Amino acid sequence: MQSPDDAVPGQPVDRSKPEVESGAAAVGTATGGPTTDSGPAPGTPSPAVRIPEQAGERSPVDVPTDTAVPAEERRSIAVRSVTAVFAVLAILVTLVHVFFVFLHVAPSNALTKEYQKETGTWVYPYFEQNWALFAPNPMSENFRVQAQSRVRGPDGGVVESDWSDLTLDDLNHIRGNPYPSKADQNMIRRAWSSYSDSHDAKDESAIGSRGPLTQRYLRRIVVHRFQDAGLNRSLESIRIRVATTAIGKPDASPAPTTSYRTLGWWETKPDDFR
Repeated sequence: MQSPDDAVPGQPVDRSKPEVESGAAAVGTATGGPTTDSGPAPGTPSPAVRIPEQAGERSPVDVPTDTAVPAEERRSIAVRSVTAVFAVLAILVTLVHVFFVFLHVAPSNALTKEYQKETGTWVYPYFEQNWALFAPNPMSENFRVQAQSRVRGPDGGVVESDWSDLTLDDLNHIRGNPYPSKADQNMIRRAWSSYSDSHDAKDESAIGSRGPLTQRYLRRIVVHRFQDAGLNRSLESIRIRVATTAIGKPDASPAPTTSYRTLGWWETKPDDFR
């Protein structure tokens, strides 16, 4: 091979041979053939070859890059667990609800009698089964329950109040409330309907065995309303009247008139204040 130092001026340096020799050396190394490198001199110890397995080390290929669970996978497991718990609870509540509703609508038997109290607690007032939904009977008249009170004052005298519109109080609680209570919607109305069905409109005499019960129920509701207004055991007696107005057509002429049914004075009882 011609060294650059030995080159004659004006003549190009021949670089083809080193490239060929270098390629031959590479081929010899890859195939295990002779190379230009003769290796260490005789008598010189060969360098030890370090094998990772023998040195107690692990190859870089075998070292795990990440042994932690990804954050997305952990969140996914938590979401699935919470969803499964809620699904099981929903199934259990549904089964309990179906069981109590079945006992409520089933014919009277030993099982329904045994769980009658629990069934009533579960069904009323939010899951009441009312067949009027399938056979509606629209109201043909509006009625408003009004009440009056007699209160004994500090001087021993009795003070008679003006008429209080109990139905109007219920309507004020219902308007603007997306979830009105059953008591505001139905309690006073049903109490009066039960009383009216079990008493003669002419002399207020009871009809059947339910008469005294419906009267006591209506009286207690009215007493509690006056209690909510601030009247306690000073309340001596109450009186009820109902204003009834027929529901006519929007363009009816003349306008429907209002009739009144006024009951007598009812003395309050100690049990009414419970």
